[in-house]
Amino acid sequence: MVRKLHSLAGLIAALFLTVLSLSGVALSLDPALERLQATVSADGQISVAALAGRVALHYPDVEQIERTPSGSIIVYYTRNDQPGADRVDPVSGQGIAPHAPSGFSRWVKDLHRSLLFDTPGRAVVGVVALAMLFLCVSGVVLLVWRVGGWRQIAQPLRGGVNQRWHAQVGRWVLPALLLSALTGIYMSAATFALVPDGMQSEPQFPSRQAGGPAQPVTALAALLATDLNDLRELVYPHPSDPSDVYSLRTNQGDAYVDQATGALLSYQAHGVARRIYEQVYQLHTGEGLWWLGLLLGFCALGVPVLGATGALTWWARRQSMPRIVGNSAAQSADTIILVGSENNSTWGFANALHNALTQAGLQVHTAPMNQLAAQYRRAERLFILTATYGDGDAPSSASQFLARLGKVKAPPGLGFAVLGFGDQQFPRFCQFAKDVQAALLAQGWRRMLALETVDRQSTQAFVRWGQAVSQLIGQELALQHTPKPPRTDAFELVERVDYGEQVNAPTSILRFAPVARPGLGGRWQRLLGG
Repeated sequence: MVRKLHSLAGLIAALFLTVLSLSGVALSLDPALERLQATVSADGQISVAALAGRVALHYPDVEQIERTPSGSIIVYYTRNDQPGADRVDPVSGQGIAPHAPSGFSRWVKDLHRSLLFDTPGRAVVGVVALAMLFLCVSGVVLLVWRVGGWRQIAQPLRGGVNQRWHAQVGRWVLPALLLSALTGIYMSAATFALVPDGMQSEPQFPSRQAGGPAQPVTALAALLATDLNDLRELVYPHPSDPSDVYSLRTNQGDAYVDQATGALLSYQAHGVARRIYEQVYQLHTGEGLWWLGLLLGFCALGVPVLGATGALTWWARRQSMPRIVGNSAAQSADTIILVGSENNSTWGFANALHNALTQAGLQVHTAPMNQLAAQYRRAERLFILTATYGDGDAPSSASQFLARLGKVKAPPGLGFAVLGFGDQQFPRFCQFAKDVQAALLAQGWRRMLALETVDRQSTQAFVRWGQAVSQLIGQELALQHTPKPPRTDAFELVERVDYGEQVNAPTSILRFAPVARPGLGGRWQRLLGG
């Protein structure tokens, strides 16, 4: 069930996840590029008052000073009745370059946040983030089952090319994708007011000010006490209104500053909800943590790979499922074949057995083990062909078999035989097949044949078991099934070193290298020294 849900969620969300991941890759570059252009002072080196004084020398009509999370200082001003914005040097206050955010960057950000569909798009993005979280968690569960437990999670992987790439890339990028999914879900929930973000908490505008002439900005005590690295935004009072105040936003809270006395008015510290939201926002975007942004962006490149390899694996599994010809109804069949398989490879052997028994004149019904019926009216024999998944677990088509078996009474005239499929490299080789036989015997079922096992889809072992089945039914069966062989690589001997003959201990060291394939792949292989 977990595999089916994982595949279904992946197929549905693959396109959306690819769009969000690639747009996220593009956005992850912004904090690093901005950091390269920023001049960041040490803590305690420059106060907000000092910065404002230096900016005033070059921008007498300054209206607002902003410090971005990456450390850039942006000055907003009006000159000749035209608004402007420049990035400035905090040491000198002199302009460096006009501040003009890229239109492409804004478009990518809108695509990433809402798929260009505003509020409905934001809702879709939130659902996709939930899907990514589910895919991460279910993927970990499937990987642990596949390798045989948490202790083997870092072991080399076996299987087809697409399966190995899917699992390997998943292992590499899983922590980053989990972080992106969790923070994305939280931000979506905050957007729709499902969780508080604390952004509505503002200091109350002061009802009274000291009045009097405005002091120079360099002499305001509140700004002198505020370090530049804590600044987020300083909004200047209107020059023609002596009762107006400075608006100061810092990392710790927001306040108003009296332009006549420099006193801090109506200070409002950031609440827990706002601090949590801002921390989540920083972890998701990398703003202020440029190295994390690059890491998340690099890992996001794995999402299209996971989508492609997952789709190819699903398609290959679907194609490997054989079509059972002449499948009799369960209640009219005299022979039942139940199949437990994870990747459908066991179904090929079951189909071969089904065809051979049908040709021998038997009425055969073949089904997944999860479809075990409460009774089989005419059945005389039951063959169970099952693989083992991971560390002795049931494959997906047999995950409910043991629970169903506990509710079925042993029929007196029905015998069973179990054939297990597995890989002897795993410590619990064919363990589920052994568990199935033990459960059947414990409930009083009659065993027709001893448990046999097939290692790595061995055709010879399957044929030998078929001979035992032939003797059981009294007819010769020709079980023929040749599974698709795994991809092999050709190697050539490039060096041989012999030594030890003088001491009667001859030893040879042989060094092999892959045979270069023709074309571009072969030239690339030779270039890498393979």
